[in-house]
Amino acid sequence: MLAMRLSSVSRKADIVVVAARYDGGEGRLSQAQAYERRGAVWGDVVLLDREALLGKVRSRRKVFAGEARAEVPGDFVLRGAIRAQGAPGQTVLVQAASATGTDDLGVPLF
Repeated sequence: MLAMRLSSVSRKADIVVVAARYDGGEGRLSQAQAYERRGAVWGDVVLLDREALLGKVRSRRKVFAGEARAEVPGDFVLRGAIRAQGAPGQTVLVQAASATGTDDLGVPLF
């Protein structure tokens, strides 16, 4: 039996967001599909609303945008860290600096 190993990149993430759904009018995140690390293993895909994801980012969890690799379960290709930016009350979730003032995680839509 072949032993499969996770890449070192996947071991540094706590949460990997793989897809997102945005509110059409405001451009705000309504839901995100993500995988969350549970100790040494990754759980199944979970749906997070905007407030839940924002809470995880603010609690200093290592949240990344990425995609799952089919060859090895729990291995991901990470695109970049997701962070909160902006003034309180006008906070947006972004993967890179966003000048639009809307949430943009840089992942496919679902």
